[in-house]
Amino acid sequence: MIYIILIFFIVPWITGFYLYKKAPKIFFTTAPITALIAITCNQLGIHLGIWEVNHMPTVMLLDSIFLDFGIFTLAGAWFTYFLYYKKLTRVWSYIWFVLGMTLLESITLLVEMVSYDESWNMFYTFLMYLGGFIIIDVVTQKLDKLRIFP
Repeated sequence: MIYIILIFFIVPWITGFYLYKKAPKIFFTTAPITALIAITCNQLGIHLGIWEVNHMPTVMLLDSIFLDFGIFTLAGAWFTYFLYYKKLTRVWSYIWFVLGMTLLESITLLVEMVSYDESWNMFYTFLMYLGGFIIIDVVTQKLDKLRIFP
């Protein structure tokens, strides 16, 4: 459990402090939405038995909380930053972030930090990340039209 907290919560938030100095609006707009998406998807998957986060406490909510408020929240914040502040093209933003998160999850699967039910696979994981980043992008487009970004 200490590895999950260190690698997937503390390290992402170290980058998050840097990002906060560059674009604090992200942490009051899209980051909470990203955390909500992560919590909803992870808790649904865990409670349905589709996947399991290994080496976590027996309290169901704590199974993924450090991931939800750590790596997943910061991935969405960085996605917004590169897309709307650094003007990285939409295609490259999706390629980097969706494939990057899918690759990261495949590594956690290989080292058995996460385990999947027989009905779940990496393709579904890819689609879930794609859907999550699409939702973040749509929300951020709306915020951009409301002139909240950049």
